[in-house]
Amino acid sequence: MRYILLIVICALVGVTFAQPVRYRSPNGISDKKNYNRRAAQPYFLSFRCGLTQFYGELNAQAMHGIAGIGIGRSLNKQFAVQLDYNAGTIGGEKRAFFNSWFVNEYNSAECLVKWDLSEQFSQREPGPVHMAVYAGVGQIWFSANAFDLDGNRLLRFTNSQQSARNPLFLRWGPPKGPKGIKKTREGLLPLGTSVDYALLEKLKIALEYRFYFVRTDKLDATSGHRLINPEESESYSETPNDAFSFIAVSLQYRFGQRKK
Repeated sequence: MRYILLIVICALVGVTFAQPVRYRSPNGISDKKNYNRRAAQPYFLSFRCGLTQFYGELNAQAMHGIAGIGIGRSLNKQFAVQLDYNAGTIGGEKRAFFNSWFVNEYNSAECLVKWDLSEQFSQREPGPVHMAVYAGVGQIWFSANAFDLDGNRLLRFTNSQQSARNPLFLRWGPPKGPKGIKKTREGLLPLGTSVDYALLEKLKIALEYRFYFVRTDKLDATSGHRLINPEESESYSETPNDAFSFIAVSLQYRFGQRKK
């Protein structure tokens, strides 16, 4: 499945950049810059699917899937805000020292601000291909388990009947609250870029890459260069935070009418 998706992504990129741009600006004059900065359809709904990649202690890659949905509004042609919900898994392994592999099932909610660089810096109408960057804040809920590479025996985990909730942004010290939580909750900072192509007037396809800084070191059920269990009922080490990313194909449908 992952190889089929990668082939589709490569094909889409090739088609996007191979096609000549035949575009007529809204003012009826080909290529002339339209200085009306209001978006014709300010609201949009997007769906995405792709593959994740992990950066941490168990960082030998085992790419897993992600799917998500988002809704947003264009403030003008350059800037938009959107709310995203994603669900997926992260995986990886490391034989040296750890001799273990892990899987992490997560959900995330994110608030993003998107900046269309093509609209911002193009001297003429940018046409159907647009490049954008975005950043924001969010929260992730996850449950991670690490297993022995030789016998698949459970070695470490982040959640159990003894797990209580760490207060947001608290990295050290004992957690508080009721025990028995099923998912760890942490903050995250997403950064990303996308290349959008207008298939139809209201429909776009995009190739996007998103990188996450996560305020935890136990996305891989491993904290630091050690083998102790990092579940949320324990303190964990003063080591660099984990991170992960995804590459995805998304479809975006635009709707609504701009105010006159």
